[in-house]
Amino acid sequence: MNYVLQDVYEKEQNFYAGFGSFCHKLLESILKGYMDFEEAISYYQNNFYTDIDCFDISDSIKENYFYLGLDYFANADFDWLNAYEVLGIEKKCVFTFEGKKFIGYIDLLIREKSTQNIIIIDHKSSEYPLSSKGKVLAKEKSSFESYKKQLYLYSEAIYQEHGSYPTKLCWNYFKTQKWLSIPFVHKEFEAAKKWALGVISMIYNERDFLPAENWFYCNHLCSYRNSCDYKLMGGDDDN
Repeated sequence: MNYVLQDVYEKEQNFYAGFGSFCHKLLESILKGYMDFEEAISYYQNNFYTDIDCFDISDSIKENYFYLGLDYFANADFDWLNAYEVLGIEKKCVFTFEGKKFIGYIDLLIREKSTQNIIIIDHKSSEYPLSSKGKVLAKEKSSFESYKKQLYLYSEAIYQEHGSYPTKLCWNYFKTQKWLSIPFVHKEFEAAKKWALGVISMIYNERDFLPAENWFYCNHLCSYRNSCDYKLMGGDDDN
């Protein structure tokens, strides 16, 4: 509905998505060579509060995120990329599963020069999902499973273009300055593909499209939180 009704309802930014998009654009500019880190830091400082236009988040949260992002760009180093061939930055990929068309964007796609192994990287502004013992935190499990499915689906686009699947799926959790990588497992890839096709089938068979209520999402994250027909009719009770 985000795309179907975008010309009908007024779309709003939420702070967390705005922060992620702002940092993604800076990372894209750095990786494409449009600006160096010094220029990126200057741009970040001068444009953070104007580019992330959101008024329903406290000043203390905004300030905390400002310094987390600033600290990341002040300490980030991509010299390790010299050992890799960059295959794509914000790379649009169009691919199919069993006749169903998919479109996605890969933040960073690289191939190791010494091994020819392909690695897919996704930049994330969300919380790092692992505990100190290396286990996925219970509160992050659902999100992390979604992130894995996303990259496994994109892996099909890599195979269709390059003839091989990536060997690793990686996430750059820039807010916490941590990296996470997992090996590509074909069984999990097949499970992700089955899940995606199942969701498509469910969407085609659905007729009512009842809302899925979540207080925090509906009041702070949804792009239509102040124009949603369901909410305006009293379906989402803030109390």
